[in-house]
Amino acid sequence: MLDQAIRYGAILSQPEFEKSGNILEIGSGTKGIAVFVRNSVVGIDADFKDELHPAVLAIKASATALPLRDNCGERVVCSDMLEHLSKEERPGAIAELIRVTKGTLFLACPCGEEARRTDDRLMRLYHFLSAPVPDWLEEHNRKGIPDADEIQNTLKEQGVNWREMPGESCFTHFLVSLLIATRFLNNLWSSIIRDKPDLARRVAEWGAFPGVSPYRRLWIVSHSPQ
Repeated sequence: MLDQAIRYGAILSQPEFEKSGNILEIGSGTKGIAVFVRNSVVGIDADFKDELHPAVLAIKASATALPLRDNCGERVVCSDMLEHLSKEERPGAIAELIRVTKGTLFLACPCGEEARRTDDRLMRLYHFLSAPVPDWLEEHNRKGIPDADEIQNTLKEQGVNWREMPGESCFTHFLVSLLIATRFLNNLWSSIIRDKPDLARRVAEWGAFPGVSPYRRLWIVSHSPQ
């Protein structure tokens, strides 16, 4: 939950997210941003393995072929999904995200060489401790974390407007990944931060250290000039 607060807090902090309108999340899982907002969320994912959050209206589908009409989402969220697709699939998924966006798309993912090195350090630590490697980390290793220019080039090809922001630092991500491996601490944070968007925003601000390489980057994308 602490890692989710950092991820989604950065999105919740954007002035565009404060505007009214429906929320559509691609790659939501069973909870996603619904934990931090007081609205229903249309959540799209390839699979829903656990019990759904009561605010999530689930649609099972691929990010590369969204079963939605054009311009249907006022606030479209996609956080930490692109790195779970192959490099060849990512441009098509971004095009689909833009197609369904009427208002603003909030696109975030880990990217860059420093993020890859951070994942490598985590992988080595799990092996050293003889601990099971999380599925998400295994998939990062298999699929490969994208580079920022890969996403920037696709956005340029789509002819949209965007601004780019750094997210949590690589140091923060490494530290938080270790903390949430301790189930007690993870459950404690879950009870503290659930349904508290303001606290999630503050946690996200805490996680970004100026001058330290970011693990994750956020693109705020729209069809109109920003």
